[in-house]
Amino acid sequence: MIKIKYVNILAAALCAVLFAGCGRPVEVEWDAASLKRVTSGVYGRVKALSDGRLMLVYSDGPAVCLRTSSDGGDSWSEASEVARDGRYNYTNSELLELRDGRLLYLWNARPREAGTCEYKIMGAVSDDGGTTWCVRDIFHAGVHPSEGCWEPVALQLPDGHVELFFADESPYGHSDEQQISMMRSDDGGETWGAVQCVSFRRGVRDGMPVPVYLPRRDEVVVAIEDNGLAGRFKPVTVRSSEAWRDGCVAGDSPRRMSALKADEQLHDTIYAGAPYLLRLHDGRTLLSVQSTEGRSGVNERYANMQVYAGDRNAENFSHRTTPWPDLPPEGNALWNSLCQTDDHTVMAVMSVGGIKGGGIWTVKGRLR
Repeated sequence: MIKIKYVNILAAALCAVLFAGCGRPVEVEWDAASLKRVTSGVYGRVKALSDGRLMLVYSDGPAVCLRTSSDGGDSWSEASEVARDGRYNYTNSELLELRDGRLLYLWNARPREAGTCEYKIMGAVSDDGGTTWCVRDIFHAGVHPSEGCWEPVALQLPDGHVELFFADESPYGHSDEQQISMMRSDDGGETWGAVQCVSFRRGVRDGMPVPVYLPRRDEVVVAIEDNGLAGRFKPVTVRSSEAWRDGCVAGDSPRRMSALKADEQLHDTIYAGAPYLLRLHDGRTLLSVQSTEGRSGVNERYANMQVYAGDRNAENFSHRTTPWPDLPPEGNALWNSLCQTDDHTVMAVMSVGGIKGGGIWTVKGRLR
């Protein structure tokens, strides 16, 4: 009887762990006391590095910059410029720490005057923890916004190769269409292969990709914004377990699905764009959007950051929470991102505008 009792206790404990990691969506309790303005700028992304630091990458006019924190985001270093070009607005910063410890910084070069320079996806590699950078062009699009490229982000897979995703209008200069393109590197971002379309819905605009890798399914899932699903932009996932050899995900593909759970679907009139997808240490997932749900206006000028909890398959996002519930109605929190800073904490990073003290703000949330 004693042996059976202990076996039952062990089984119950194991079930509880599995249930917490898979069956139950993660709960996030946002700490209002941790809300703070970090710096001027936009498109902030925070990454937890293997040396224990947090690194904030962001855009500030013609420059892309970084700051670091050694105390979990309570304080930040002075800004350091990675690259600058007065002909461009450098924006959409992203960062990936490669398996060999090098840092890959990505951004979008947008000409200040249309028709003068090409739109570009650019990158910089650092092998000394972010002190010095080697800058290079990765992809060139056209010279007009209708044939531009946008919003780069990269993911390294277990076999070591890196996939770089970005929104791409360059094939559609005479329409308003846009696809998600991908380029692959087999040498840690030193060189890049040919451009491949991984997502395209005819007649509309797939945009703002953010990928995660699901090891239990050997699958890459990319969150995008899609204005062909239900009225205005809504969060959608597209996916591949075949290294995208299964082709571009069309509008009617079973590999494209609404990110939100059936009973969480948003009305056609609600804008919910700029998704950001995060896989947590325990395998569960979080998805943020900039949403006009419950706001005083219907366009992105009034949007606030909303965060949904998903399962280990990056599906069924629900249990919406708001990192800054008291954001004034005239304000906005845009181009947001998420970072897990330790086993129990997630950080929301927001580009705040419309109010005094705009810039990049952060707030911490407790994971349960």
